[in-house]
Amino acid sequence: MYFFLVERQKSTVDIQECWPIFDIDRTIELCATLGVRHQYRGSFPTPFTIDFLITESVDDQLMYRAASIKTPEDAADPKVRQRLEVENRWCRERGIPWTLVDTSHFDRTLLSNLLFMRTWFRHHYDPNEDVESRFAESFRAIYATNVPLAALIEETAKVLRFPVPLAIDVFRYCAWSDRIAVSLKHPLSLNMPLVLRRTNNHA
Repeated sequence: MYFFLVERQKSTVDIQECWPIFDIDRTIELCATLGVRHQYRGSFPTPFTIDFLITESVDDQLMYRAASIKTPEDAADPKVRQRLEVENRWCRERGIPWTLVDTSHFDRTLLSNLLFMRTWFRHHYDPNEDVESRFAESFRAIYATNVPLAALIEETAKVLRFPVPLAIDVFRYCAWSDRIAVSLKHPLSLNMPLVLRRTNNHA
């Protein structure tokens, strides 16, 4: 879920998962300072891994940020917190912002919605800014509450003279790229009414 949320952000350039800290001499020193046992495989120390190392474009400059993903239960474990502090300090020494992601709001609805939207990629839809701008404008003009999403898409397709299967994928991409500000807290399905956020700002 976190991968998808990061992937949707316009500033994201690259996402690396389970990124290893090969600066083992320094992580051993940090472990000694913090009273943490460094992991070994046999007689060889194994690197700490950061769950996500994300490259972002900020003011036309590439910046790194690190994120660790833990359940609320794991995040409350003192031993886990100590190991996370090693990651945090190593990143901080190198000017890389580090965050512990709060996963308490991650649920089946969020995952289902993200998968529903991202299907545009599996269907090999090729994004087109002009098509998406026209679709989003027409869709917002047609939008009404308590109307199944499929009916809204079909009506928009009729106005734009798009084949319905194409219109569905254009909608998915518009929702994915936040051109249409769908609520991720409510189920997203073709046979259910669509709930929009009150603002077009990215959630």
